[in-house]
Amino acid sequence: MTISFHLKQINALTPTAIYARMYYGSYEAKYYISESIHPLFWDKQTKRAKQTKKFPEFPEFNRRLDTLAIDIKNIIRKYANENNSMVPTPDVLKLLLDVAIKNKGIKDRVTFMNFFQEFIDRSKNGTRLTSIGKPVTPGTIKNYYTTKVCLENYQKHAKCKIDFDNIDLAFYNDFVKYLTLNAKQSTNYIGKHIKTIKTVLNEATELGHNKNDAFKKKGFTTIREEADTIYLDKDELKELADADLSGTPGLERARDLFVVGCYTGLRFSDLSTLQPSQIKNGLITLTQIKTSKPVIIPVHPEVQKIMNKYDGSLPPAISNQKANDHLKDIGEKTECLKKIVTVSGTKGGEALNKTVPKWKLLTTHTARRSFATNEYLAGTPTLTIMAITGHKTETAFMKYIRVTRDQHAKILQGIWEDRKEKPVKKKAKKAA
Repeated sequence: MTISFHLKQINALTPTAIYARMYYGSYEAKYYISESIHPLFWDKQTKRAKQTKKFPEFPEFNRRLDTLAIDIKNIIRKYANENNSMVPTPDVLKLLLDVAIKNKGIKDRVTFMNFFQEFIDRSKNGTRLTSIGKPVTPGTIKNYYTTKVCLENYQKHAKCKIDFDNIDLAFYNDFVKYLTLNAKQSTNYIGKHIKTIKTVLNEATELGHNKNDAFKKKGFTTIREEADTIYLDKDELKELADADLSGTPGLERARDLFVVGCYTGLRFSDLSTLQPSQIKNGLITLTQIKTSKPVIIPVHPEVQKIMNKYDGSLPPAISNQKANDHLKDIGEKTECLKKIVTVSGTKGGEALNKTVPKWKLLTTHTARRSFATNEYLAGTPTLTIMAITGHKTETAFMKYIRVTRDQHAKILQGIWEDRKEKPVKKKAKKAA
């Protein structure tokens, strides 16, 4: 990490501004400080004020620059210590320096809603990264915007103004009540909003805009309930894979890509960007977009069959939304997916139970869940499946898969069958 000071106009005839040039991590940043000096009194070699009687204040002036360089380094180190060794981006560093050095956090106080918009803007333009140093995905940015709109609607409903100092447990309870009773949102949808608000508040706190830590209390929780989702068992998957869709190439390609997902466990974001160069010697090798974790997956015979169909490649990808629409069109024509299933959940504060044809619940993510569930039922070790799906704990994995009580009972029966003792051969008596 290096910090040096430079003049804005080296040939100016009057005092000119000074800026700090910072090299840290993989970044280069430029930041104008509050000091200025006439170029006649500036030493280009030392990058400090000249030691001359014509500029008698040079000792104090240079001490201020030295102190400022130390402060900048400490701010970068502090941020890295609190953010898993990630250094701040230049835009974030500017905000930190504005607060710490120029006291802009006090003179020009940032409101929560203004900060939220800036948070979204920085996520869009790539100057704000995720906790693992990756650009924020368009889907996540869309979630941020949706939460901000909900907060704006809540302000109108409650006739109040949300700001850092009043985001407390009283706000939390009233906001959740509004989302539940007035906006008629589901429990998990509400939980997403709370999670986003906590993310924004965490960053605002790190940047010195927020001093209220009520959002860290136990009662300010990200509520959620187990999603009532489906998977396709082996028979359903086979019927879907064997369906003749040659008359509708768009549906056929969407189906084929979905089947690949059912035998690889890849998220749609990874599946839709997978290149032939990432498939070699019977193995798929890639770094997952969402987690930035590497994964290696063997090519299943069904996947190879589909690749052969497309001259060694995968079917051309389409948007996630279009794929979901196509899957429902396909599912509606697939006999085994016409069976009725019951789904439950909470919406608007009411417990809901409804029966729908299974195809209506079919999405691109069903493929990943089908992979995990079918491999578990086939006896593949849980840790092996988790190495591909990326689940960090067995508890999270078990919540993710869709295994009924009957299926658990059959698994146990199979284990008992395998345990049956074979007849023990009696040892022959030794001859006297």
